[in-house]
This record gives sequence, structure tokens and C-alpha cells, in this order.
Amino acid sequence: MASEQRRDEGNRTPSAGTGAFWRWPLHWQILLGLVVGGVVGFFVASSALRSADAAGELKSAVSLVQKGIPFLVFQLIGDLFLNGLKVIVIPLVTSSIVLAVSSLGAQSGFGRMGLKTLTYYLCTSTIAILVGLTLVNVFTPGTLADGQGLLEGRDMADFSIEAEALSEKVGDSTASSFLGVFRKMIPDNLVVAAHEGNLLGLIIASMVTGFFMTQLKGGPRETFENFWNAVYEVSLKVTNLVLVFAPLGVGMLVAATVSENYARLAPDDRFGAFLGGIVEFTLIVLAALAIHMLVVMPLILRFVARVRPSRHFRAMSPALMTAFSTASSNATLPVTMECVEERAGVSNRTTSFVLPLGATVNMDGTALYECAAAMFVCQAMGFQLALPQQFFVVLVALLTSIGVAGVPSASLVAIVVILQSLERQLGVVGLVAALPILLVFDRLLDMCRTAVNIFSDSVGAVTIARSEGESGVLEA
Repeated sequence: MASEQRRDEGNRTPSAGTGAFWRWPLHWQILLGLVVGGVVGFFVASSALRSADAAGELKSAVSLVQKGIPFLVFQLIGDLFLNGLKVIVIPLVTSSIVLAVSSLGAQSGFGRMGLKTLTYYLCTSTIAILVGLTLVNVFTPGTLADGQGLLEGRDMADFSIEAEALSEKVGDSTASSFLGVFRKMIPDNLVVAAHEGNLLGLIIASMVTGFFMTQLKGGPRETFENFWNAVYEVSLKVTNLVLVFAPLGVGMLVAATVSENYARLAPDDRFGAFLGGIVEFTLIVLAALAIHMLVVMPLILRFVARVRPSRHFRAMSPALMTAFSTASSNATLPVTMECVEERAGVSNRTTSFVLPLGATVNMDGTALYECAAAMFVCQAMGFQLALPQQFFVVLVALLTSIGVAGVPSASLVAIVVILQSLERQLGVVGLVAALPILLVFDRLLDMCRTAVNIFSDSVGAVTIARSEGESGVLEA
């Protein structure tokens, strides 16, 4: 009853006479935070640009923004909000997985739901990759009008700043270092795994714990189950506390992002004639992400889950805006679980199993971007891939998207792996050297693909819940 009441409150829109924004539903508050943060960030960057222009050093605008008190305040408040979300991820995920698997194991439904979940993740990621691949092949953003590659014969020194940033994020990552992600699926120390944020390893350990908890009898089982229930309930209360500050935290994160990136891009004249190609690639990726989120996902909701897509978009709006501002699926996970369970009406059993797993292995937006980015770099360097090579890119993008969650700057590391593999196939060098051009609009694309990632997870939870015969899903 309380859950239904909370869903009703969350789905109501503010009345025209509501003047106190803190009384608005959460998604409207977060939207206000996004808008205000963007406007504030724009004005901070504009002020820095004017000061830099007056001094005759436009390129110092970014430094002025980063050293200014407003930006430092944005970062401080935004980081506090992010840390509040991150600190609750481990106890929330582990307790929810243990309880969900123990419930499924007791009902002999663990294998069935696991198969449905993995099948959904595999299918949607493949569809996302094919959408991105199709658009990049049709519009060829890496090729100029005369058929020449965007970067053929050009001096990559123009991208020295991006190259340094890429080196910091990716380091010496190779295919062998990427395989280390799969080694972490079975952590040798759970405390260290929690400290390092090895969510995939903790999920597997939690699944094993939940499964064998069903083998316990009497008092030990009751004590163990009460412990995990208590952890889960406390985690939810902390999540609700953090969400009170979501509008402020989201606004500050957006303000910091807008101020820094606008100051960096506005005076930038380094890209010359091929800036248009980078912009075209960005627009194509955004279009592909939009197609997957606004066409593919609603079709799944309508014809597979048999629910109204508009209701699901409304239910997931707080999580979508949080994902967009934080650019982190893991940090958004507590909000995603809250929205799916309380606003979409999915059972705790399904939510607790599907969503933590999805935040780790289901990366539709990331998979789409990896494929599109690898194809764009090849086109820009003057290499047109044949169908077998494109199939290889699709396969590697699908595999890397499953394991990237535990890797910092995950998509960049995965793209490095794809390009290195293509270099060996094509017998060429230099593909990875062109990767810095992707960093020009990477933050914007990262925010968008994260929103697609968590939306696909939520659609999966609704679809699986409906397939399990759950009632009350998206009926509010």
C-alpha cells in the first residue's frame, strides 16, 4: 500500500499554483537542477572567456574556470553528491542480490530468470551495436566529400591536449589488461574487491552467497537472512536521504561540466577543416542513441512487455536525469532501483536481481559507441572495412561492453582493444593514435550513453517482471 502511494506521488505533476519547488515530485526538481546548473555553468564560462579575451589569451579560459571559486564549489558539492551515491552502491547491491537469489533459489526460479536476463542483455546490446554500425556506414562521418579520410596526411600534433588526456585515462591498456576484468569475476578478497569497486566480482560472490543461504536450516538461516534484510533496509533509507539532495548535486555536476567544456571548446580553432567531421560523428552517435532509446526500447515495452512506454519514461525520469549528469551507471544504480521498484511497480525480487547485473554487464549505449567510434577512426585514417572486418568489430564491441564496467574510462579502454585488434588484422599501425579526436565531445556522449545504459536496464527489469507474471507493473 505504501509502495503504491509513493508511486502515485512520484508520478503526479506539480500543479500550476505550486510555487515551492521543494514540494515538486523528484523528477521535476532534478530537471530544474539540470537547467539551472547549465545556465550557471554557461555564465561562469562566458565570464572566464571575456577575462581571457581581454588579456589576449583565449586559451587560458579553461584554466581561469578551473581555478575560480565557482567551479571549485561546483566540484565540491557535485563530488559530495556522487560520493553519497557511490558509498551506498556496495551494501545495496550485495544485500539485494543475496536476498533476490535466495528467494529465487527457494522457488527454483534462479536459472529461469538468469537465462531471461542474459538473453535480453545480449539481444539489446547487439541491436544497439547494429544501429550504430548502420548509421556510420550510411553517413561515413570519417570521410570527406572527395572520399579521402578525415585524418589522412594530417598532423595529429593538433590534438596534443586530447592525447595527454587520453594517456592519463587509458594508460598502457591492451587486450591482455582488458582480460583482467574477467579475472576479477572471482575476487580473492571481498574487502579489496569492495574497496576497488569491483562490482562484477561482488555480484558473483553475492549470487553464490544467496544460493547457498537456501541450504541453511533453522536458526542460522533466519539469522543470516535477517542480517541481509537489515543491510538492505538501511541502504534504502540512506538512498532516500541522498536523493533529497539530488537536485542540488545534479545541478552542480552539470554546472561544472558546462563551464569547463564550454570554455575549452568556444575559443578552439585547432581543428580546422576537419572539425565538421567530428561534429558529424557526434551527431550520428547521438542520433543512434536516440533511435535505440526512443524507438527500439519503446517497441520492446509495447510488444514484448505489453506496457505503455510513456508511463515507463515518466517513471524513470529521475534516474535518467541522474545518469545524464553523473555519467556513471554504477553511481546511478540506487536511483535506478528506487525508480523501477517504487515508480514502475516491479517487485523487489526482480529489481534486485536484474538491475545490479545490468549496471555491470548490460551497456547498450557503450556498445553502440564503441562500434561507431572504431568505425569512425578507421574511416578517418582512410581504411574502409570489409563486411568480415565489420562483423569482427561488432563481436569485439559486444564482448568488451560486457566487461568494461570495472575499468576506469571503460569505453576508451574497450575502443583501444578494438583498434589494436584491427591493426593486427589490417597489418597497419596508427589507428590508436587517432583516438584523441574522440575526446573533443566525449563528455557529452558519455552522459548520453550512460542514460541509454540505465534505461535499457530498466526496460529489461519491466520486461522480465511481466514475463514472470507480476501484476501492478506500470499500472500507476
